[in-house]
Amino acid sequence: MQGRATKWMCGIVATLGVVVLAMGCSGSDGYGACPTDNGSDEVCVWEGGITFVPDKVLLADGFVFVHGEMMWSPCSMTPGKQIRSYGIDPMTAVTKRMDAPADAEPVPIPAQGKIEVKLEGTMRRVVIDPGAAISVNKSKLPIGEVVNDDNGITVPIELEAVCDE
Repeated sequence: MQGRATKWMCGIVATLGVVVLAMGCSGSDGYGACPTDNGSDEVCVWEGGITFVPDKVLLADGFVFVHGEMMWSPCSMTPGKQIRSYGIDPMTAVTKRMDAPADAEPVPIPAQGKIEVKLEGTMRRVVIDPGAAISVNKSKLPIGEVVNDDNGITVPIELEAVCDE
């Protein structure tokens, strides 16, 4: 009886190994600065995504600064990730890669949901969606919007999402 159980368990383990390899899962959690070919012959239904997860939001000189991890996960490739910082102009929604000044004030980030930064003395809010994602075929990742509460106009906030080493 014990011999049968051992053979049965070995069969399950071998089958699982074949299924995992067929799915293109290498088990590696290593990342590069940008995605690299993982040698998989996986047939892709979806090409993969780009995400940006903020870990700090700061306010200084009338700008909102967001700092976090951008990750690219193309199908059949080892994902890439970079730590990036962006400055958002709440008057125009123009966003550029830049670090916050040393005297920037931190903005609390809620445990769940969108991050809202109300700008004192204005009717503008910067709303950032930490769950934003888009196809790896796109060069810009929309992460939120600037909302003008005075007239209801919203302008999207888009980050440059091109991977550069």
